[in-house]
Amino acid sequence: MRTSRALRRDGVTLIEMMIAIVLFVLVFGLAVPFFRYQARSVSASAGRLDALQNARYAQSAIDRDLRISGIGIVQAQPMIVQADGFAVTFNADLATKDINDPMSIYYDADMDSTGTSAMNNVNKVTLPNSAVQYPDSNYMNGAVASAAETIQYWLTKDSSSTRTDQYVLWRRVNNLPRRLVAKGIIVPAGTNFFQYMKPNNAGGLDSVKAVKLPLFHSAPIHGSPADTAASALTDSIRVVRMTVTGLYNDPDKGAIMKTVVSSTKLLNAGMSRSSVCGDLPIAVTTATAIRWPLAGTPTKVTIAWNSSLDQDAGEKDVGRYMVFKKLVGSSDWGSPIADLAASQDIYTLDDTSLSSGLWVYGIIAQDCSPANSAITSTGAVNVP
Repeated sequence: MRTSRALRRDGVTLIEMMIAIVLFVLVFGLAVPFFRYQARSVSASAGRLDALQNARYAQSAIDRDLRISGIGIVQAQPMIVQADGFAVTFNADLATKDINDPMSIYYDADMDSTGTSAMNNVNKVTLPNSAVQYPDSNYMNGAVASAAETIQYWLTKDSSSTRTDQYVLWRRVNNLPRRLVAKGIIVPAGTNFFQYMKPNNAGGLDSVKAVKLPLFHSAPIHGSPADTAASALTDSIRVVRMTVTGLYNDPDKGAIMKTVVSSTKLLNAGMSRSSVCGDLPIAVTTATAIRWPLAGTPTKVTIAWNSSLDQDAGEKDVGRYMVFKKLVGSSDWGSPIADLAASQDIYTLDDTSLSSGLWVYGIIAQDCSPANSAITSTGAVNVP
């Protein structure tokens, strides 16, 4: 006969199960709001950091270019072209496709060549947020266009936002397409993104009053008799101050803004543009171009020239020679196809990048200013 002990089964009673379920629900109910709060806190912190990083990125992008404005400009070329509360335009030799270019700040072999030298006045652009066109003149270094391109930064209202104080920051070089730099930039009503500082009589700096903005370097030639009054005010700017505010829309707290205020000193502003190497270099006297083979389809053109008299005598300041080529009848030499360091009496160069046409080559001697000599042309070479 089985005892009651033998009939006993392991497990829980219904009451015990109900108590366990109630306790689990209570613990889960207390834990969920805590985890939701933690998730929102992490999201809000990430959003605030994103707003701050967005503001810092916009500020650093402008500062990187603006602090070296004036590098590589020629005597007739202004440094600051436009000073506006929502736009700034300046000239600087920032980029080059020529790996041997000693003056440019950055090298990029994949750049569009129209963004590595000064704009021709045939391709002038309308300056941001204005009706002013620039440039009025072609800025030359001897027979070669200035290597300093025109960099433009400006803000426009963000059409995708319902806020009236939200902007988009853009960048453009010369007349190339504009490029988006940053979105979600807040500029409160009645304030400016850019402020400008100029020297005062006490040796300090004063703000250029907002009522005087925008300023334009309206004289075509820097330093000319026409470069006075309002046109010359751009030359007095020494510091550009930026107030950059990034926006984050928190789902619980609404708009959260982080602001970065910085001042960029224009290191080249007010400095003399005197040539450090004296007069312009003396041009080379002889330059020839011969195709090889002489009969049939050529595989190369050999260019030869003698050294400038200023290389080893005279001012002894010639540092390199630049080689150009163009189609006969064209007025534009374009960018150099090669350059060689000044080191010998006779120079030769083989051009193997040939295309059909009647071509002429030109040689320029450059000193350490850098200033360029007049261009010495070869005879025409016919490439079938």
